[in-house]
Amino acid sequence: MKDHRFLPDVLPMEGKADAEGQRAADAIPLARRPDFPLGAAVVRPSVRTVEGPGGSAAVEPRVMQVLIALVDAGGAVLTRDDLLRICWNGTLVGEDSVNRAIAQVRRVAGATQAGFGVETIPRIGYRLTDAAPTGPVTAQAERTSSASPTRRWVAGGGLAVAAGGGLGAWVWTRQRTDARVTQLVDQGRQALRYGTPQRSAQAAGLFREAAEMAPRDPAVLGWLALALRNVAEYAPPQTAPAVVAESEQTAKHALARDPREPNALSALVLLGRDLDDVSTTETKLRDILALAPDNVAAISALVLLLQSVGLCRESWVWNERAITLEPLSPSHQFRRALKHWIFGRVREADQVIDRARQLWSDHAMVWHARLLILAFSDRPRAALAMVDDDATRPPRFAPGALDVWRTSLRALETRAPRDIEQARVANLSAAPRNPGAAADAIMVLSALEEVDAAFAVAEGFLLQRGPLVSAPGTGGPLLANDRGWRKTQWLYTPATAPFRADPRYPALCEGIGLTDYWRTRNVTPDTLRA
Repeated sequence: MKDHRFLPDVLPMEGKADAEGQRAADAIPLARRPDFPLGAAVVRPSVRTVEGPGGSAAVEPRVMQVLIALVDAGGAVLTRDDLLRICWNGTLVGEDSVNRAIAQVRRVAGATQAGFGVETIPRIGYRLTDAAPTGPVTAQAERTSSASPTRRWVAGGGLAVAAGGGLGAWVWTRQRTDARVTQLVDQGRQALRYGTPQRSAQAAGLFREAAEMAPRDPAVLGWLALALRNVAEYAPPQTAPAVVAESEQTAKHALARDPREPNALSALVLLGRDLDDVSTTETKLRDILALAPDNVAAISALVLLLQSVGLCRESWVWNERAITLEPLSPSHQFRRALKHWIFGRVREADQVIDRARQLWSDHAMVWHARLLILAFSDRPRAALAMVDDDATRPPRFAPGALDVWRTSLRALETRAPRDIEQARVANLSAAPRNPGAAADAIMVLSALEEVDAAFAVAEGFLLQRGPLVSAPGTGGPLLANDRGWRKTQWLYTPATAPFRADPRYPALCEGIGLTDYWRTRNVTPDTLRA
C-alpha cells in the first residue's frame, strides 16, 4: 500500500530556510497523500475533500493539513506549537490561525456526519476523538492512488459539495469487507510506526487478519511481510526461524502479484541484511527507493545504515525525509534528537527528545535516547535522576542494566579514580551479556577515557575475539537484544571521540569491514573529513 507523498531532494540541516530563502517542503504535502478512512468518512487530501454519510465538503489546504496532523498523532494531544511546526513549518502566525483551522475541521466533521471530532484539552492542545476508521477505501485502492486524478475524482463521488444522499449510493454500498480490511491495515500501520517489539507483533496480527480477508492484495501481503520481519528481529532463537520463513514466503506471494511492491521488497532486503555486505544492502535499499521514494521501511533502514558507516549528515537528511512522511513516529523523532546531539546541537536535541517523551512516555528507545544525551553532555546527575525515577522509566531493561548505569553515571560526574574503576569493572562484566550492554559500555568507557577497556569490549563485541565475546540477542528486553546495536551507529557519537582518536581504531575499522565499505563506495566518514 503506497503512500504517494512528495519528498524534497534536499532538506536543510535545521529544517529552516536555506541560502536561497526556500523552505523545506510542507511537513504534510497534500497533492499525493493517499485517501484514507476516518470515522464514517473518507478523507481525500489530494482533492481536499471529506466525504461522509451527510455529504461531501471541500476543505482548505491548511485545514486539511491540520486534520491529517491530528490523524497522524493517533489520539495523542498536539499542542499549538506542534501544529504550527507541522502545518505552518514553524512560521509565526496569529493564534487565530490555529483556532480557525480547528473550527473548520469541526464544521466539516459536522456537515458530513463524519463521525469524528476534535477535543480541546484546556491550556495544552487538541486531539482527535471517536475516529475509528470505517470508510470504504480498500488497500488496493490506496496503492493505486497515483492513477488519473479524473478517475480518482469520479470514483470517489466527485462533487466538491454534495447534499446528504448525493454522495451516493455507489460509495456506501461497497462491501463491508473492504472497509474492514482498510481499518485493519490502518491500525496495523499505526502499530508498526511505534517501532517496538510488542507493537510489531500487534501489527503482524492485524495485517494477518487483513490478509485472510484480502489474500490476493499485494499491498496487504507486503505490510504483513514487513511486520513479520520486524517480529523476527526480536524473536527468541527457538521461534525466529519460523517467523523469518513466514515473512519471506509472504513477501514472495506479494511480489508474485506485484513485483514492485515496496514493503515486500524491503522485507526481503532486511531479512538478508546479515548475509549481504553493507554496500550490497545499501544498493538494494536505494533500488527500492528509486521505485518507491516514499517507502518508510527502506528509508528507515538506510538511516541506520548510513549512521553505522559514519555518514551522519546523509543519515540526517534521510531521517528528515522519514519525518516528512511520518511526523509523529517516535523512532524518527528520537533519531532526530540523537543526531542533533551528534552534531553538537544539544539545545535542539533537548527540545526534540523532551517533546518525544511527553508524547511517548512508555517508549524504551525514546527514554534511552534521553539518557544518552544527558549522560554524555555533562549532565550525569540529571541522567541518574531518570534512572532512579521508577514512575517514568519504561520497564523493559536487561537485568542489572540500571545498576551499571548508576555506577557509570557516578563516575562520569565525579571523575574520581575509585568511581572510574568501579565503572570499568561493572561495564566489562556487563558487556558480554548482550549487544545493548556492549554498545553502552564502549560509550561509557570511552567517555571516561578508559580506552583500553573500551577496545577490549569492542573486540569481543564486533570481532568476536578476546575474553569479552558478546552474546547475541536472545529475545529479551528491548534494549538488550536489538541487533541494530551491532551496526555501529553508536560509534559516531560524541561519547566515542577518544575511542576513534586511538591508533587502534583504523585496524578495528578494517576488521569489521568499514574500510572496505568506504573504499568501495568512494566515501569518507564525516569524522575524517577536513
